[in-house]
Amino acid sequence: MSGEHEENGVEDQNGSLSERPPTNWVDYAEDRKIYVSSLNFATRDGSLKTYFEKYGEVEKAEVKMESATRSRGFGFVVFNDPEVLEIILECKHTLDGREIEVKRAITMKEKFSTNKLFVGGLPPKLPNDDVVEFFRKFGEVQDVEWVVDRVTGNRKGFCFVIFADPEAVEEVTDGKIPPQSQKHEIKGYTVECKKKFPDNHPVQKKIKRIQQQKKERAMAHEYMGQDYMAYGYDYYNGYYDGQYFGYGYPSYGYSYNNGYPNNRYVSTPQKVTYAQAPYRHSPSVTN
Repeated sequence: MSGEHEENGVEDQNGSLSERPPTNWVDYAEDRKIYVSSLNFATRDGSLKTYFEKYGEVEKAEVKMESATRSRGFGFVVFNDPEVLEIILECKHTLDGREIEVKRAITMKEKFSTNKLFVGGLPPKLPNDDVVEFFRKFGEVQDVEWVVDRVTGNRKGFCFVIFADPEAVEEVTDGKIPPQSQKHEIKGYTVECKKKFPDNHPVQKKIKRIQQQKKERAMAHEYMGQDYMAYGYDYYNGYYDGQYFGYGYPSYGYSYNNGYPNNRYVSTPQKVTYAQAPYRHSPSVTN
């Protein structure tokens, strides 16, 4: 049930994905919460709560619903005493004639943790060593991935920095979740830093939905000479302002056409996804 894992991953807990997660995870009862899946579709809040009350006092039990009458087959239970979780996790459980699966709920910190950082607004000639040197002060840098143009072989105005410890990304981004970003200055250039999650992560799925909305809005405009959706990262690197397309940071002057308005200089690169586009790894990084 893909929906189950998506919910356990991020959505429907503690607010919007666009909001910065709380720093005090315990305040959200995550040390007292279990995730229950494979529920009978007839199971509701009441029976879920009644079943788990035999282990300890239940503060809240909730079955996630697709609609007013249709269950999504999973839910959450919050106990008053976190110690009962150890007992519950060691037992097998059957509710409403069906064996159910119980896990400790993933914490907000775990959900929004990543060791990969998107860095946008980079000037074409900024040396890789300068990028490594800057980010090394936040933690051990394992690699820097540069995306390059298929035709010209020139690198784009963004890269991905891979850290050994996700805490380094937290520090760089100040814990913000995309689309929010944190700006830094490297050798006099202002760059934009955002967390980068795997494509199946709910944050990335939300970004993909926004990408589609941006594409639909762009199609309503006359400036259609540039395929600004290429490489699949327009939400990170393709902010559309009605004049510039491409690698997106028009305020930095690094659009695909090197800052020329799209209605004057038109070129249409081959449309590929990021997975198809070549990228260049930096040389091995030694800390």
